[in-house]
Amino acid sequence: MTQIKELFAPPIGLEPAINIGGTTFYSSDKLKNNFNIAFSKSSKGRDVAPDVIKLVQQGIIIPCYKSKGLLSFMKKKFIKNVNDAIIAFYDLDTKKVIVTIDNEITMFGTASNNNLASTTMHECMHLASSRHFAGFIRTFFRNLMLYYTEFFTDYFKLNGDIDKNISNVIRYIATYERKGPRYANKDLKNYYDFLNTEFGNKTQLNERDFVERLTNLIVACKLLIVSFGSLGANIRRFSMLITSLNNAYFNAFGEKNKYSMPIQELISLSEVACILAEMKPNDKSIKQLFKLIS
Repeated sequence: MTQIKELFAPPIGLEPAINIGGTTFYSSDKLKNNFNIAFSKSSKGRDVAPDVIKLVQQGIIIPCYKSKGLLSFMKKKFIKNVNDAIIAFYDLDTKKVIVTIDNEITMFGTASNNNLASTTMHECMHLASSRHFAGFIRTFFRNLMLYYTEFFTDYFKLNGDIDKNISNVIRYIATYERKGPRYANKDLKNYYDFLNTEFGNKTQLNERDFVERLTNLIVACKLLIVSFGSLGANIRRFSMLITSLNNAYFNAFGEKNKYSMPIQELISLSEVACILAEMKPNDKSIKQLFKLIS
């Protein structure tokens, strides 16, 4: 399907909208209005567009530029850096979704409506989890059960009735996601012990293989928290883990994950909602989560 390309206002007449980590982002009423129009026209976003427009009006979603003037914008288009790959992100401190239009827009002032909508919806799932955690869990619990049942069953080769075990693990991960990115070694040791208790007597693996897979899972969590670059450098070690995380999306929801390398799911329940929002933006639970946050 050919995507509509929305014409955005050039980066002129912008005012500071928010400062995050020493970086100032700029916006304007015209830019926000064009973002709302683009979202409404997107085949991925149109069903939740009224909720997104409310969030823009409330200043919870901020469409913006990192380049204030036209000259710096044009330089940005010709001189790329790694940060240009980020189209949107959720800031934990301000609890706002920042959509950097100049990372998606061409030098001719057009941007893909579906790309903007898809990435914004992804980050809004983190927002839903952070701002309304109890409601997020309640609304999305069935999908979490589907996903984590598929993942843990495949990775640890589980058998028997494991619904209660999966539910326990989901609620355990939830307690740590609420804490934010502040994990200590004792938290990971507790996570290891908890998974060992829940699944140690449910696995078909021999003890050595089970311990090896469990250890790799915890090491992946550690690297994800403290050194994501090291995780990428050791990706072969975690290939079985990543394969199980990826296969769980297809087995649970009927579609392949084409949006990101799965790993955050080990410590973040909201990442499952993020991927589902991109895979199936019209899913009933995704629509309910947008109602929850708007």
